Amino acid sequence: MDDGRGMPYPRVDVPPLDDSEPGGLVRLALLAVIGGALAGLVGGLFRWALVRADLLRADLQQWAGDEPAVRWLVPVLCAAIAVGLARLIVRWAPEASGSGVQRVEANMRGELDVAPLRILPAKFVGGVLAIGAGLALGREGPTVQMGATIGHETARRARLSQHDRRTLTAALAGAGLGVAFSAPLGGAMFVFEEVAHAFRTRLVIATLVGTTTALAVSGLIVGVGPVLPVPAVEAGPAWHLLAYAALGVLLGAMGVLYNRLVLLLLDAVAGIRRLPPEAVAAVVGGLVGLLGLIAPRLVGGGEALNEELLVGSFSLGALAIILAVRWFLGPVSYSLGTPGGLFAPLLVVGAAAGSLAAQAANALVPGLALSPLAFAIVGMSTFFAAVVRAPITGVILIVEMTATTALVIPMLIAAATAVVAATLLRGPPVYDSLRKRLRS
Repeated sequence: MDDGRGMPYPRVDVPPLDDSEPGGLVRLALLAVIGGALAGLVGGLFRWALVRADLLRADLQQWAGDEPAVRWLVPVLCAAIAVGLARLIVRWAPEASGSGVQRVEANMRGELDVAPLRILPAKFVGGVLAIGAGLALGREGPTVQMGATIGHETARRARLSQHDRRTLTAALAGAGLGVAFSAPLGGAMFVFEEVAHAFRTRLVIATLVGTTTALAVSGLIVGVGPVLPVPAVEAGPAWHLLAYAALGVLLGAMGVLYNRLVLLLLDAVAGIRRLPPEAVAAVVGGLVGLLGLIAPRLVGGGEALNEELLVGSFSLGALAIILAVRWFLGPVSYSLGTPGGLFAPLLVVGAAAGSLAAQAANALVPGLALSPLAFAIVGMSTFFAAVVRAPITGVILIVEMTATTALVIPMLIAAATAVVAATLLRGPPVYDSLRKRLRS
């Protein structure tokens, strides 16, 4: 039996449990509340710190812009130092490298142990330095891994069984994702569809309790509400579903290429032997800092750029530039090995590609009257599905992030066609590939 992505379910030998055992379902739920509150606190503070870092970077860019001939080097050097330090932290805590999602999945499969507690300061500080400096990395990778570590430590201290340790670890990993995007249902579905590949009573209860508790706590720090609010949007007439399906095929193929680019650049950077990884990271960080002076909106995690893509009106040329820059900037940033995730940069690429496809089709056939906004929203969930191969998670995430349900049917159709296209092209999901790298 396979997992729906053409790959066999991993065999994890864990003892079967029932709710009559000591430390039953009620105890697990109470621990999910405690762990969820801690994950929400850490994740909320992480989001707050990233906002402050973004504002600091913007102020520095503005200061340099007042006298660019004299001051331009300062933000470049600051970015280089910050990214170099972020990579240096990984030397102290190697488990903090990259997203962390693949490590959580490897733990669920019994392939790796959960990262030690030092991952919390390493991921927190390293993520703020790297993303705050302008690297195109997502905040969800650190919050997922920090949440998983909190879940494991909570379960360990409560002396839960190995089975329930993994259950609480997975549940609070989902809480971390939910906190990152203010999307509790998306975080929960991420656990069921991507991390555990299962719906079990204990897992469902722990995940729902942990995720909602985490969102309640983080909301006290960063507020509540959708992170990408959009104006009213409609899916269009029924025959537009064919256009959404075509977008799914296109983004499915792009997702395969994107995954290959991520792996190619990881190998390329790992093959640089003459320079220490911190120096390589600093050089790229400096270049990203320079790009930030030229085009501030193109750098960073991408939330502000995503908002502009969804509420603004970019020309075809501008969309093409955004797509090209972010297509490469995300994998280049990830290849450095600093703390940071893949999800958020994917959403920018998907939104730009969707809007570009709609505008290009309208230019060629004006009678189509495709909505660039609708295609941008659908593009986010579809590209996520193509890269991660978790279509339901992608759809729910974007519905929660944009607070719109009008595009659910187009999202589902586009996500399904994207997964089919990517599967036919024999492109493995990105986290499966990254997890295999951990074992090599």
